[in-house]
Amino acid sequence: MTEAREDQVVAARARMAELAAKFLERSLRELAVMRDGLARLHAGESAALGEVRDLAHRMCGTGATLGFEALGDGAARIERLAEPCPAGSPPDAAALTQLGAGIEALAVELARLAAANKRAPGT
Repeated sequence: MTEAREDQVVAARARMAELAAKFLERSLRELAVMRDGLARLHAGESAALGEVRDLAHRMCGTGATLGFEALGDGAARIERLAEPCPAGSPPDAAALTQLGAGIEALAVELARLAAANKRAPGT
């Protein structure tokens, strides 16, 4: 590999690490919004479901793109749980319990990734 090509590879890896760190920071903030949305759903505010679903959708796609497969899978699970609920009506108690469990599983994975990212060289 030429020195110029090696420099390009190093720069690309650094950029990916930067993007991953920013994604994890944003996802931790969005996790708090998801938890708030779940609380609002428990209070009967059905509009919060779309917000939770949209955040999960974004985490799923970006997480998978950045190589965070477990995070992407967990977010996809939340998204799937939110989809069958009819517009304008909150999920039933069983669905709320499953959504809550999915959000907390996502929190565990995000915490694991954030800790690993802090230990990674160059972050």
